[in-house]
Amino acid sequence: MKTKATIAGAVMLLAVGTVQANENPIIDTVEKAKDFALNNQVSNFVVDEFNNIKQFQQESWEQGKDQLGRNKEQITGIFSNIKGAFKHYFVTEQ
Repeated sequence: MKTKATIAGAVMLLAVGTVQANENPIIDTVEKAKDFALNNQVSNFVVDEFNNIKQFQQESWEQGKDQLGRNKEQITGIFSNIKGAFKHYFVTEQ
């Protein structure tokens, strides 16, 4: 019984060792893996989309800053108009 277990264990180890000894035919070096990761359609698409989104966000922020500036001018203009109206109607000139 012990010999059968020993033989079975040896066969298992030999089978596992044989499977691990085979090289991966698709990607066998780190350089090939890096090249594959960087130069394919999916990664190029993701990089292009990221750059487009970044550019769109930058343009949107600039438009938002311009809008805030215009809003500030309009609000201060309203207050100066109200001040002028009070002076015109309520302050008597001597």
